[in-house]
Amino acid sequence: MAKKSFSLEDLRAKINKIDEKFVELLDERADLVKDIGDYKKANNIAVYQPEREKEVKERALKNSKKVFPAAALTQIFTEIVSAARSLEEPIQVGYLGPEASFSEQAVRKQFGSSVLMRPLPTISDVFREVENEKVNYGIVPIENSQEGTVYIALDEFVESPLKVIGELYLNIHHNLMTNVKSIQEIKRLYIHPQTMGQCRMWLEANMPNVEKTEVSSNSKAASLVARDKCSAAVAGAIAAEKYGLNIIAENIEDSPENYTRFWVVSSKSPEFENPEKTTVLVSVKDKPGALLKLLSPFQVYNINLSKIESRPSRRRPWDYLFFIDLDGGIQSTGLQKALEKVKESAVFVKVLGSYPKAIYEK
Repeated sequence: MAKKSFSLEDLRAKINKIDEKFVELLDERADLVKDIGDYKKANNIAVYQPEREKEVKERALKNSKKVFPAAALTQIFTEIVSAARSLEEPIQVGYLGPEASFSEQAVRKQFGSSVLMRPLPTISDVFREVENEKVNYGIVPIENSQEGTVYIALDEFVESPLKVIGELYLNIHHNLMTNVKSIQEIKRLYIHPQTMGQCRMWLEANMPNVEKTEVSSNSKAASLVARDKCSAAVAGAIAAEKYGLNIIAENIEDSPENYTRFWVVSSKSPEFENPEKTTVLVSVKDKPGALLKLLSPFQVYNINLSKIESRPSRRRPWDYLFFIDLDGGIQSTGLQKALEKVKESAVFVKVLGSYPKAIYEK
């Protein structure tokens, strides 16, 4: 059967009708969200429910016929949920600044843009502001696939009462942005040393003779370019948008597999129905076989360890702390039994959080 032909006007009319229905459904959804907000307030339930928000996004992906791009569909539902959440109650999220940093991108990815975003000078400041209830939640980087663990963040958990309530992975893309039209016009490059290491091959091939000045952050680099003619910076796309710069080369990182893992931290932990990952902090006695004795209960109860990181305790020489990511929720009988066994030989055991796994996007 021959395919029926439509004029451009006919096709646009069909799209207009879909858009009208889409807006109508969003308004209908918003009315339901307001009712949910009233219920949460009456029953003292937190507005932000990471497990439910992940479920909404995963359902959207599952119901998709794979015509619309998956990453875009996820972000659309992130923004729908974010806008709806703001109808219940505005929330404030602290992150490692300055503005237009990758940490800000992480906030937008996890919470959407309908939140109050507060850039803070250091990771420690993020912890303090959440602890003192100056912000509702914090987002902190924990590890990078190229550069390794962010130890400053892990060390904060030794004394901090905050809980991990969520995680996300951000694919780090570096872009060359400038106030001129071509690479040939660039005389100075402002760049963070870590970023330079991640883009070394591209820079050597394309900008070998350009003067390079190291700065404290990617956002700082972009801000300098905004007022320095014939200069450039390497940063995330959000920085180009903020400072009105032209991106003349995208994704210049040497490895596309460059991810940073972030944790969402809170002074209160939601009651998850099915948390998929648990992170614990363990201090063991300094004696032969201590590490083997620490790990063996997890093998006995068939619990997978997805990551283990050691840190000096700073209390006495050669005394170590272990941060361990475990598959499964804290309410699991097997995990509880394993932790009880661990406590028999450990100096102390602290559960940092039991939370949903991140939606890992390629």
